[in-house]
Amino acid sequence: MYLKNSIALLALLMCFTFTSCSDKKVKKEDTIEISDTLIKHMSVGTAHIDKVESELKLTGKVVADQSKEVNVFALVSGVVNSVNVELGDYVEKDQVLAIVNSADAADYAKQYTEAQSDYELAKKNMQVAEDMHASKLMSEQDYLEAQQNLNKAQAALLKAQDLQKIYSVQNGNLYVIKAPLSGFITEKNITKNTQIRSDNAQNVFTISQLNDVWVLANVYETDIDKVKEKDTALITTVAYPDKVYEGSIDKVYNVLDPLTRVMKVRVKLENPDYALKPEMYARVVITYTEPKTMIMIPASAIVFDNSNNYVLIYGGDKKFTVQKVELHKTIGAKAYILSGLKEGDKVVTVNQLLIYNALTNN
Repeated sequence: MYLKNSIALLALLMCFTFTSCSDKKVKKEDTIEISDTLIKHMSVGTAHIDKVESELKLTGKVVADQSKEVNVFALVSGVVNSVNVELGDYVEKDQVLAIVNSADAADYAKQYTEAQSDYELAKKNMQVAEDMHASKLMSEQDYLEAQQNLNKAQAALLKAQDLQKIYSVQNGNLYVIKAPLSGFITEKNITKNTQIRSDNAQNVFTISQLNDVWVLANVYETDIDKVKEKDTALITTVAYPDKVYEGSIDKVYNVLDPLTRVMKVRVKLENPDYALKPEMYARVVITYTEPKTMIMIPASAIVFDNSNNYVLIYGGDKKFTVQKVELHKTIGAKAYILSGLKEGDKVVTVNQLLIYNALTNN
């Protein structure tokens, strides 16, 4: 019995001693000699009540900015004679993409030739009519009819010229497909000797300007209420895992995909170096605000030691208090505190570790 009581007493003393040592670190408050240089480079933040922010992790992909993207369609039927570009190529506006042998193009060329001949004939007839009308050898009605025929021939010629331009007809039977804007070939659906039809809904090329891109992220039904326009978004890709792109949600698509049961949100990013490419896999972290408030301090003020979190409260005149805190979570540069601080407390945010070691080892 004596031995059991002695062991219990020893255990109690050890527990008391350990607790005292542990509490000593938390309650330590002192004035210590700190160099003026350290004080000069020390920064202090103020604990205050703020709305709690949280993070929502999403998956998505990079796509071209559809407002800077053009689908190119074949306007005539025919057989592809040559294709001058490949997928991923950069093209300038009006650059020739492909040439098609086309009976339709030949017909437009024929119409232009006939319209040009009719115009030249009507023009000569009008000159004759003007001479005869001036000599009183032609009636007013015949003169007006010649003038009307010239106007009709001129209108037909202008129409034929417009068709030539619209269908880019060259050498009688060649239809030339040109780039309507500068950009990258992001889709290509024709090759040499391909038979194309003007009534086919399939585009032959897609040209995208990639100096700006979109990231489309997937939001599941359970998280729809957590996202809204202008929420901050941090984006990383598999290709550049160490590079973080920062943007914000500029559109919420308020419909769900019936197959995947997800809603899309869009983040627009600048892409001046073309590093982000369509179809890249993206990881998206959305920062949103919860409907509650809590004490918030800069995350840099937190000192983690011996499985606990501490802050240094600065009381002025080189007076510091080591205070144990219960951390709710950190989001970016913000730390939310459950207990241990009150609103208005001044906490050290720069060089706090040096001061903490000086206090706890003093």
